[in-house]
Amino acid sequence: MDKSIGYLKYLFTTTKGRILLNISIVSLVVAVFGTLSGPMKEWGIAAMTQNLLGMDMIPEDREGRIIMLYHTIAMSFVALLVYIVTDLVKMDEDKAKGINNTITVGYLMAIIFGLGFAYWGHNWALHGLFLVGQALVFYSGVLLCRAMWPWNKDYYEPADSPYAHLKSGFPLERAAFWTMAMATLGSAIFGAVTGSYWGNGHETFLGENGVRHVSHTALQLSIIGHLHIMLSLVGICTSLIVGRWYNWRGIFHTIGMWLFIIGTIILTLGVWSVVPYQLTAHVIIYVGAVFSMSGALMLVIFGWRQLMGFGPGATKEKIGFAGRIKMWLDDPLRFGSLWQMVFMNFTVSGVGIFMAIKLEDLFRYIPFREERITLTGHWHILSVLSGTIILFYLMSEVFPITGKLRKAFGWIVILGSNLGFGMMTLFSLKRMFVTEENQEGIVSTFMLLTDIGLGVTEMVLGVFIFIVLYRFFTKKFTGMAIIAGLLLMMPQVSEAISADVDPASLKAELTISSDAWVTVPAGHFLSSLNHHDIDIPYDFDIMVTEVTNTQYVQYLNTAKAQNLVSVKDGVIVGHYKGDKFHGGRHEMKILAGEYPYYDLNGQRARIAYKDGNYAVKAGFESYPVNYVSWMGANAYAEFYNYRLPFKLEWEKAARGTDGRSFPFVHEPTPQRANYYHSKDPFDKMNAVLPVGFYNGKTHGGFETIDSPGPYGTYDQAGNVAEWTGDIVPGTDQRYMYGGSQMDYDFDLRPHTENISRPAYMSFQTGFRCVRDLNGLPPKIDTGHYH
Repeated sequence: MDKSIGYLKYLFTTTKGRILLNISIVSLVVAVFGTLSGPMKEWGIAAMTQNLLGMDMIPEDREGRIIMLYHTIAMSFVALLVYIVTDLVKMDEDKAKGINNTITVGYLMAIIFGLGFAYWGHNWALHGLFLVGQALVFYSGVLLCRAMWPWNKDYYEPADSPYAHLKSGFPLERAAFWTMAMATLGSAIFGAVTGSYWGNGHETFLGENGVRHVSHTALQLSIIGHLHIMLSLVGICTSLIVGRWYNWRGIFHTIGMWLFIIGTIILTLGVWSVVPYQLTAHVIIYVGAVFSMSGALMLVIFGWRQLMGFGPGATKEKIGFAGRIKMWLDDPLRFGSLWQMVFMNFTVSGVGIFMAIKLEDLFRYIPFREERITLTGHWHILSVLSGTIILFYLMSEVFPITGKLRKAFGWIVILGSNLGFGMMTLFSLKRMFVTEENQEGIVSTFMLLTDIGLGVTEMVLGVFIFIVLYRFFTKKFTGMAIIAGLLLMMPQVSEAISADVDPASLKAELTISSDAWVTVPAGHFLSSLNHHDIDIPYDFDIMVTEVTNTQYVQYLNTAKAQNLVSVKDGVIVGHYKGDKFHGGRHEMKILAGEYPYYDLNGQRARIAYKDGNYAVKAGFESYPVNYVSWMGANAYAEFYNYRLPFKLEWEKAARGTDGRSFPFVHEPTPQRANYYHSKDPFDKMNAVLPVGFYNGKTHGGFETIDSPGPYGTYDQAGNVAEWTGDIVPGTDQRYMYGGSQMDYDFDLRPHTENISRPAYMSFQTGFRCVRDLNGLPPKIDTGHYH
């Protein structure tokens, strides 16, 4: 009993104990919830975790769960930083105790009740307690700012101090910590004000999903601003902590502190300007980022000079170049803490600047899905690299490891994380240097190396935590923990993967006619992620399947006879009437003229032009047409007096009136839909399948489940993404819905949009048509939602 009380007292009343509790909880959360996506999901471990823990995970709630998970981990990491700051920065002991006690209760409430609400049913009492936890974390920040008040003369520097100060003794480093903490409180308010509107006009969304929407509400802009500055402030705090670790002083310290203070203030002004002055705010943020990054550069210069034997307190002995390099690299924990800051510029800052310069090219020529991947990776890399820097500090100063183990751990984390994040960066930018058709081999290589690098890094983290626990508890307890951890890490494949076959040789028993139509009745349905009640006040017919190669070839040959299409440089072209130009910031003028319809040169194109006629390549007659542009799809529809469906029509046809997450109600499985790594017989080839493939029949030994949508449509989830008739407001871009064979299962939800230019042609994109039953339809009243 006394021993247990001693453990608890250590964990909740000492700096090391609080840090141990914190990193153990965060590691456990990352380990458990990391099994719910990525390779772990493909191996079947996600389902095992859900069943073992009794999780209640509705596909439609994915964004909300991610937002809650981000916030709970962020609260925990902020608490960790606060523990370190209160230990490093001089302050009244009672005030430090109050700060640490408050934030400990706060982050524990946030992580326990937040995850309980998100993953174990929406009990609103849990959500309320989560908010209480966040409020306590915020209040601890107020206490921290009060305790670090830089104008307290008790903490002024003496005149001869080597640390940055004014003539009066005013401590610039303390002011930098205080400014950072105050800016963090301001950013928290920025996000909290927006969050307070949730359920009262504000909607759940991920910031990266709205980047191509030209118009944003004030609340959406607030979220974007909040996201930008929080990770920047974490980076600044991390830099200041490392500066204390290095005993940063002298002229580089003075310059660095001014840069951090000015950069923090400018970043804050920029973020608070996002709502009223969105475009100007970006410029202000860039300026603030330059100041902050320059402050970190001063730290890197000072720290590496120190490691190489230069700077204050250095010995006068002569050391050759090789000796200096050896000294520089001798301690990977100290070297790595600064190297990660430099490496961050290649994988985060450099990518951000590159994307800003190439914004028009990205926006106009790369589908939104690819841009979203880059943005998501950008923020994840920044956050985790900051985490590795703090990990080096913990390994060196809080729970020190020495000797060969110190060197091994340090270099493994450096090399593993750099390999993983370097490959992830190349993966996110792949479309800048490789075509879609050729990306699969590169993607597989990049992702394999990413998994290896991050897997090795996580393994070191796990071993480090076990070592710390070993020192804290008994050998028996730690041995049990290691065994349990290894059991959890063992991959278990839930479904056998069939041998790959050539889709052209597939003997499919197809029973769904590509000429069939179904009627979608007038009435209300629940639209989008946030289930808006939308009324489509008319009946309309929609194709049961996507337009096939056979159907498109029939159109092409008929249109050719009427001189409506021709071939130029391996691309079928035809006339388009043009769009009305609105002068949008990212809008291209599309005038009347000839535009690409179909790419005959596509590596997976199944239509050929030979002897003056168009023909389907043998074996692909019943496959959906791909490599067709929006212009080519629109021309087909208009030729037969059809039209492309409005995105709301498409969505209603896919999800009916019950708000289902997928057309076939259940989550996608290899027997119901064709998506990335779905383990179907063609998975390694990421091949398109014939229309109506998921009809309950067995094709070439592969058994399917009959998977129609609510009105009888097929393939509105996966296979090829489908063009719709809408234009993205303020741009010339068009929407694509349904996801493709290259999308993950969650992107197959009917409301998930992809966006690209109308001349875009891809092996991932096709279309289906609708036809009006009573003349041109009236405008759909969407209120302020669409």
